[in-house]
Amino acid sequence: MTDLDFRNVAQDDPQFITYIRAVHLHLPSSSPGMRNSSVDPPPQTKVVAKLLQFKKGGIFVEAGAYRHNRSSDTEWLERELNWHGLLIQPDPKDYLILRSYNRVGAHCIHACLSPTPYPKEVTFREAVEGPDRNQEYVFTRVKCFPLFSLLLAINATAFNYLSLDAEGAEIQVLKTIPADRVQVDVIGVARGEEDKDPGASRALLDFMASRKYGLVHKFRHMYLFTSDNFIT
Repeated sequence: MTDLDFRNVAQDDPQFITYIRAVHLHLPSSSPGMRNSSVDPPPQTKVVAKLLQFKKGGIFVEAGAYRHNRSSDTEWLERELNWHGLLIQPDPKDYLILRSYNRVGAHCIHACLSPTPYPKEVTFREAVEGPDRNQEYVFTRVKCFPLFSLLLAINATAFNYLSLDAEGAEIQVLKTIPADRVQVDVIGVARGEEDKDPGASRALLDFMASRKYGLVHKFRHMYLFTSDNFIT
């Protein structure tokens, strides 16, 4: 069985889900490794914890953890409130950093999120400094899986917090999730630091409203939404 067998497979195909579990999904570490030096959680994580009344044993899914040396939105939840879940990281270097933290409550996967309800494969370009100090590039093929497929792989279609950074494809990724089969209490959606496009912001707000999620907080780099069915 090769990866190409799954090129046009449905995102909930049982054989495909088994393949993700067996080949790509890494189990939580058995021992803690590096720890984030920050004692306090990031601002958005503080709000999430408060919204969920500092729930113990919650479930998270985070796409983009430790991206470009940024901290993880869910590390504090795992360490202090005993949460568990899934970390998704497509960048090879950032994924190595992610693995070095040995998150004892988190599955992790080196993959990107597909903007369609089907798996695909993309070329990831990494900049490196050549021997003459000029920029050179290393090209890596990276699997892209539908988010719903990953949720099925970890048996978590109802969970507490989704932190989504898909490098500009957030709405497309969210559209692939079947609304009648997934329930998330709080969703954090990344926004660009130079986000000055009111049309893009409006599109996100309108889409989330169509999925019955309302904006509860806007950070410099993230929108935070809660489900209309979520009761604090």
